[in-house]
Amino acid sequence: MSKTIPGALDAHYALGTTTLAVAIKITRADGTVFGWTEHDVADTVSAVVYSPDPGIAVSEIVTSAGLQVGNLEIRTLNDETIFTAADIHNGVWRNAAFEIFRYNHQSPSDGIDPLLYGNVGEVRPMQNMVTVELLDLRQYLQPAVGSASSKTCRYRLGSTTRANGGLCTLDISGAPFTVSFTVTGVTSNRVFQDTARAEAEDYFGWGSVEWLTGNNAGVFRKVQSYAADGTFTLAEQMYDTVQVGDTGTAVVGCRLRRDEDCVTKFNNVLNFGGEPDRTGLDDLASSPGGSV
Repeated sequence: MSKTIPGALDAHYALGTTTLAVAIKITRADGTVFGWTEHDVADTVSAVVYSPDPGIAVSEIVTSAGLQVGNLEIRTLNDETIFTAADIHNGVWRNAAFEIFRYNHQSPSDGIDPLLYGNVGEVRPMQNMVTVELLDLRQYLQPAVGSASSKTCRYRLGSTTRANGGLCTLDISGAPFTVSFTVTGVTSNRVFQDTARAEAEDYFGWGSVEWLTGNNAGVFRKVQSYAADGTFTLAEQMYDTVQVGDTGTAVVGCRLRRDEDCVTKFNNVLNFGGEPDRTGLDDLASSPGGSV
């Protein structure tokens, strides 16, 4: 794919002796922007400040002419200044967008020469450092083609497109499927209660919650189970303390079953994405029976 280099930067390239630096910008899903440069002082490029601190090492960029996904990683000290344990644990960095480019550090206004775009993969904290996996945009060109037969539904609840196993076609964006909750009791950072809830047993099981206020504001969690008294049990505990008065949004769950979920719970059986009545391997491989 061709790219256009700004005229001023192209002219700088033509000098032979250049003052180029490589920078990386990461934009998280919450809109927070981080910028780092290999230059030994901070530079401002397109209104974003790129800092040399903390020191970040970028592996060699590997790309290919085909559809194989190029990847690299960055490494930095595990000093809790940028990649905090809470943010990593809560998935704040998941799928953040990144951009790597060259620029003239003596004249940042000359523009940029893009090298690679993509999204953040795994963020792995170690004893002394944090490694961040960076995947280029070709990862989106490698979805699974077709689908395997299964007794349970293959679709995502609330999906309306074919993307990522979609086509459930059920709109769950509003009540009664998406509701607000307020914590009235706390058992642990994994178990809490909203006594005002009146949904049936397991209504939010395999659903999700998003915290809107409190120590965990902005964080999502999967719901493992839900009791009729308004007790939520999360699949993974919250990193920060859950307190009475915290608020959030709870989304209905689906355990991918035809009768219990698609028929009874959602009245959406025509869009069920499984084959619960299929013949199993044991039946296909068994000896023929019958009476004489």
